[in-house]
Amino acid sequence: MHEVHLMGQVVKAVNQALREANGAKPSVVRLKVSALSHLLDDDPSQLQTAFDVASHGTAAEGAALDIVTVPVEAICRRCGVKSQVRRMDAACEACGSHDLAFVPGPEVVVHDVTVTE
Repeated sequence: MHEVHLMGQVVKAVNQALREANGAKPSVVRLKVSALSHLLDDDPSQLQTAFDVASHGTAAEGAALDIVTVPVEAICRRCGVKSQVRRMDAACEACGSHDLAFVPGPEVVVHDVTVTE
């Protein structure tokens, strides 16, 4: 259910952008999703289904999702080196430690909306 709520927030953002685009219809909504997000644990089609449910009856209805996975910044607690990671069990690039602090960031960002007029 978390996915439907989250996709509801995405639909709100897309619909707001569409209001400013004078009635354009979205064909693709490109999302940047944190590589450490639980949203990527399951079949990506589940996100599309959640988006379809959340967008039903809105201007965003019928758009396809394009998911772009983005790395997360981490700081090694041992040596202080910052790096980009894609897995929770990643090791520091400099010293090999697994004692990393993940820098908080958004789980999902609406990156781009492709529209047809």
